[in-house]
Amino acid sequence: MSLCATPLPPDCEKEIQRLVALVPDADLPALVATEPAFQTGGFRSGSKAVVRTRLQQLACGSQEISETLRRTLARRSRSATLTGLLSSETLAENRHAFAALLGAPVLLIALLLDGRKEVRAKAEGWLQLPQPFIAMSPDEALGRLREKFADLTGLLGNEPVANAPHTREAWQSQKEKLEGRLRDLQAENRRLKGVDDRLSHTVLQLKACEGNLSAARQKEAAAEAELRQKTRGLEEATTELARETTRREERLAAAVDLALAKEFHGWLANARAVEATASDAAPHDDLLTHADAALKKQRATDRHSGNRAVLAERLEKLENAHQKVRDALVHALRQTPELKDAETALAAEIRNLTRLLDPDAPVTPLEEALLTRIHTAQENDLPRLRDLPEQFAPLHVLDDAALDRVRRAFQKRLAAVQAVGVPPDPCMQERQNATTLLGRALAGQTPAILLIDGHNVLFGLPTRYTPARGASLSEAEKRKRLTDDIARVTAPNPSVRVWVVFDGPTRSDTQASPNVRVTYSGGKGEHRADSVILDNLRFFQSSASGVPVFLVSNDHDLCVAARRLGALDIAVLDFGAFL
Repeated sequence: MSLCATPLPPDCEKEIQRLVALVPDADLPALVATEPAFQTGGFRSGSKAVVRTRLQQLACGSQEISETLRRTLARRSRSATLTGLLSSETLAENRHAFAALLGAPVLLIALLLDGRKEVRAKAEGWLQLPQPFIAMSPDEALGRLREKFADLTGLLGNEPVANAPHTREAWQSQKEKLEGRLRDLQAENRRLKGVDDRLSHTVLQLKACEGNLSAARQKEAAAEAELRQKTRGLEEATTELARETTRREERLAAAVDLALAKEFHGWLANARAVEATASDAAPHDDLLTHADAALKKQRATDRHSGNRAVLAERLEKLENAHQKVRDALVHALRQTPELKDAETALAAEIRNLTRLLDPDAPVTPLEEALLTRIHTAQENDLPRLRDLPEQFAPLHVLDDAALDRVRRAFQKRLAAVQAVGVPPDPCMQERQNATTLLGRALAGQTPAILLIDGHNVLFGLPTRYTPARGASLSEAEKRKRLTDDIARVTAPNPSVRVWVVFDGPTRSDTQASPNVRVTYSGGKGEHRADSVILDNLRFFQSSASGVPVFLVSNDHDLCVAARRLGALDIAVLDFGAFL
């Protein structure tokens, strides 16, 4: 910064140093606080010497100084006060005389500190001249100025006005004018001091306001950071809520499908079973024939069983005869002694045969149910029945004799099984055949939940959904044809609920038929449909353990995960046979 763009000569720099030295120490803090050049560099208002050195550097530098600094230096120059009262034309006409009286450096600095741009421009132009001022003596310069300002000096009393009378009244009038002028100058001086005080107070207020502004900005930044954090939390909570809502909707839809499967099966299964059983008497005849053959074989194999069968037939005949005798006693008008003796003898013999055939007969219905369960249980289920007496003992629903009879019955049945070994279960392979179970479900014999990996099925049945001849099908047409096939197969059996899952960019659920739902998984990446299928499998495992759940897919990893969750996996080609 500098007074002008033209470099200053050494004499002018000395004048600037003199003016800087005249700046009061009390004005330095306000100058440091308001001057932009002091906002950087680490200047402190307490370092007076450093601040004055910086002021001199700014005034003599290469950049133009601010108006505040210019006014500060101008107030310390009496020459600048004098030149500020004169017009630019007057200064231009009398610059040589002013230079002779004030000194060329003092005049140039005073003009460069002037608040008028035209005056500063003229001073800078004179500064660029090799010899800006004509040399003249002080007396000559004073004469020229007196001649130029003759009227002004006459008013000030330095020189009488031409033809003015020299009287006491004139002198007194001139004195009063000068005293009034002095009072005005004193009042102006006091006003300027008040302005400086107000400026200092304003600077302090400005600092306080800046501090408050800085604190407010910090609070605003903290509030914005907190708002951003809360906004992120809200977005995460909204996303989680939407995800949880979607999951709940899926669970609700699955629960509805499960309830409908059970309900439809409950409505239709009984009627179909009654109709099928009534129209086909062969199974019952076969069962009776099989039972007779089994009894004959048992009597031939086990002598004790044969003896028991003979006694059982006798007991049945005795009970029929006893019933007839009792009926005759009840309805007889005159009872004969022989009839009473026959009833007593028959009753005694029936009791004897009953105790002989079943010495450990159950006393209560609960004991009878436990004994029946032990004698009719499959061989592989016997180990789980071992602790039945101990489990019922704390409940005190059976006495000690009944518990002993249950224990003896279990030991007797276990000894018989261990003696002959455990025969294989002929229905095991059939129960493990998922395709057979699915066929029974599609025939309406059992309820079922069928999950289908849509794109995997389309890829596994290319001959059906990617025809080799004719116009090629779009992906949407392939999906439509698959859902139509599934709806056609399952339409007669509402107890079979089908859920077809495709990969898709947007989550959506549609109803292809009353018992066929089509879902697009949504999301990004691969195996998006797999996660939806496994989520549904977990739900069915926890809430529908009695209803078989089938998965149609060739995806090995997905099928392994489904088997862990209790589902039955079916190959795509095996499922294609039903279509």
